[in-house]
Amino acid sequence: MWPSMKKISAAAGAVLLAGTLASCAGSTSAAGVKSYNFDSIKPDPEIVAMVPQANRETLRVVMDIPYSPAEFLDSNKQPVGYEVDVMKALSRLMGVSELKISDEDFDAIIPKVNDGTYDVGVASMTATKARMSRVNMVTYIQSGYIYGTQAGNPKNFDPANSCGLKVAAQSGTTQAETLQANSDSCVKAGKPAIQVVTDEDQEKLIEQVAAGTLDAIIGESPIMAYAESRNPKFATAGEAFQVAPQGPATAKDNPELAKAIQAGLQKMMDTGMLKEVLAPWGEEFIALNYATLNPPIA
Repeated sequence: MWPSMKKISAAAGAVLLAGTLASCAGSTSAAGVKSYNFDSIKPDPEIVAMVPQANRETLRVVMDIPYSPAEFLDSNKQPVGYEVDVMKALSRLMGVSELKISDEDFDAIIPKVNDGTYDVGVASMTATKARMSRVNMVTYIQSGYIYGTQAGNPKNFDPANSCGLKVAAQSGTTQAETLQANSDSCVKAGKPAIQVVTDEDQEKLIEQVAAGTLDAIIGESPIMAYAESRNPKFATAGEAFQVAPQGPATAKDNPELAKAIQAGLQKMMDTGMLKEVLAPWGEEFIALNYATLNPPIA
């Protein structure tokens, strides 16, 4: 956890990684993960031709850090994680010269993609009708929600009976929306509302659950499973639910970039590269078989 990051990025986002992609060879992160060898990836001429001229020199990507293991900082305070690695591989296929990764709060990502501050938003973002009405999204992985509690579940937290309890979610996420909807249902049933606790820093909330100051947290299943593997005082509870597709977001006024990203991700799927990039993080199971631009959501 790097508590100073949000202070650094509060004004205009902190550029965390900036450099030519020629230097993006596989490396061992602070988590002891040996990333994919990006030097082995050559630009795909058909995909390169699809990339808008304005995006060929530099691709500006914004993430919400930390969100382990999707994106967080290594011992050198450089971004690592499975979404970071996917963007490195994708940028290679697209023939982009420079990849810049910046940090913003989750709620700021879509507005700053739309106003041109950044080209792509990548933050384990679930595709929803509301989001796709504002940005283009290309889905390439899927993730569900799962609850987490203090290890051993000493408070006997039951996801089906959470009325009146203090339950957390990262602010601005669909998990927070789900939690609030559940709380509203409690009130309609004549039961006490869920005490919904939100914060932009999900790792801080996980620590509070592990310490017992919060009853539970709802989060992405890959993220909660990773936290469980790293923190012996934290454990997932129940089964994953509401599994949905996720992917990067681009501005509506740049459909060409969205199509190039779609082609690149599909190439990674077809060649097996996507699963190989995700595998060092133990996340190959979340890969989809088809990269879909603005998928129909019921």
